[in-house]
Amino acid sequence: MTKKKKTAAAVSVGVLMLAAIGAVLAYFGAKDKKPNLVGVGEDKINVSEVFTPPDQTNDFFYRKLVQIDNTGSVPCYVRVRLEMSDSDIQSKASFSADMREEAPNVSDDGYDDFLATFRKAEVGEDTEDTKYYINDLPEGWVYVREESPTEPSVTAGYYYYTKPVEAGESTKELLSWVHMDYSGTDPAAHDVYVYAESVQTVKAEDGTDYTADEQNGWKSAWHDFAG
Repeated sequence: MTKKKKTAAAVSVGVLMLAAIGAVLAYFGAKDKKPNLVGVGEDKINVSEVFTPPDQTNDFFYRKLVQIDNTGSVPCYVRVRLEMSDSDIQSKASFSADMREEAPNVSDDGYDDFLATFRKAEVGEDTEDTKYYINDLPEGWVYVREESPTEPSVTAGYYYYTKPVEAGESTKELLSWVHMDYSGTDPAAHDVYVYAESVQTVKAEDGTDYTADEQNGWKSAWHDFAG
């Protein structure tokens, strides 16, 4: 049976208000389960993150660069689920794939351009005034909102990386920045969870190479895994 590997990482961001000064406390960790051994190769992934806690609470940006590393010995397809503490927190969050290492200050010339790269973290349809991150993802990533009525269907609610990830290589970054909009409310502690799963690009039962279909290989791999 084809196996998959699950990896989870969590970032917990807490805000402590001390008099007129906002102090940000942060904790993050990653946990890998035991690798699955399939055939002659090892299917193993790792959630790789760069996390930089914010130093201010009035403009609540923090860097959270997320990508998935293939640390096994065989190529694989990857999918990710992003979850936040609750729907209220998610409604305040926006994501960006901007690759700068530091957020500009409000007074900096590039601030407006930086802010314009953010899209709402919720799942929704774009409107003239509101844009959602799931509809403007970095190259190689797609979000599946609902299962397709036509085959091959895949499980909804995941960010899928449509390209095979070779052993020793990584996906393109899924996101780089988080912005919390606390307009009219106090900053609140919250969690952002990253769950990653992988499936091999070759079907163990009959040796089918999913990568032969460059457009839908990833769909077929995940569809067959779900059975």
